[in-house]
Amino acid sequence: MLGWTAALLLSAGTLAHAQNAPSKVGAEQCKICHEDRWNQFQVSPHAGTRKSTGAGAGSAVDCESCHGPGSEHVAAGGDSTLPGFAMIRDFGKVPAAEANATCITCHQGGEHMHWAQSDHARRDVTCVSCHSIHSAKSHGGKALLATASTSELCLRCHVDKQVTMARTAHMPMREGGMTCVDCHNPHGTATNHQLRAANTNELCLSCHSDKRGPFLWEHAPVRENCLNCHEAHGSNNPNVLAGRTPFLCQRCHIATRHPSTLYDLPDLQSNRLFNRGCNNCHSQIHGSNHPSGKFFLR
Repeated sequence: MLGWTAALLLSAGTLAHAQNAPSKVGAEQCKICHEDRWNQFQVSPHAGTRKSTGAGAGSAVDCESCHGPGSEHVAAGGDSTLPGFAMIRDFGKVPAAEANATCITCHQGGEHMHWAQSDHARRDVTCVSCHSIHSAKSHGGKALLATASTSELCLRCHVDKQVTMARTAHMPMREGGMTCVDCHNPHGTATNHQLRAANTNELCLSCHSDKRGPFLWEHAPVRENCLNCHEAHGSNNPNVLAGRTPFLCQRCHIATRHPSTLYDLPDLQSNRLFNRGCNNCHSQIHGSNHPSGKFFLR
């Protein structure tokens, strides 16, 4: 146990620290210098909401809810050389973990429950890298995005996907039929690639339900993973296939009753010349329920 002298000194030090700690001054004080930001906040989704967790839970969200108590910043009077000027939290300068911790104070659970394990968090991506809190560019502004659309935002970093989606067969993002977040949760999931499903097949089949089955005759690579045959973001082959038929099929079927090369049997017997694509005959390639559909002909 502490002696009474040590305890007295500790109490005095705690009291002195509390007396010198920054305190809240109210958003009206912020408006004096930052009127443009203050006006933008008034039409923000944050305006009028209340903190759901953490210190001050239930209190209205204002400037100091995110930037911290501003008494020392205000006392500096705009003089950036004074120590107190920098006491306000600047999200462009603090470490990513500290910046994100401020947002997570309220944004917990739901879409954000796996943020700490997400690919973005592990790479020190901050919330303000994607969200523009004071001046949202997204239509409607609900998500406070830093760009006009979700896909445009994602493609700023994921430039390799921008190339694949420019191919002839692609996800309908360019036409506005879907966005990246239809398949991925940027705030993290319990699955690989931040998918909004337990695995790739479950995600694909949530839209392509006609391929779900169950089928009497199952095609093993289809049941295993849609990406065995398809490219997820885009391809220069029909139906976003990973290769053209019959070459795609012959990655696995290299020793079946159909010759694999032009040199095994006379040319006309080769499926690279006769009937060209395997699925011209094997039309039910994702699976068949026909009693005679063992080879996915029906």
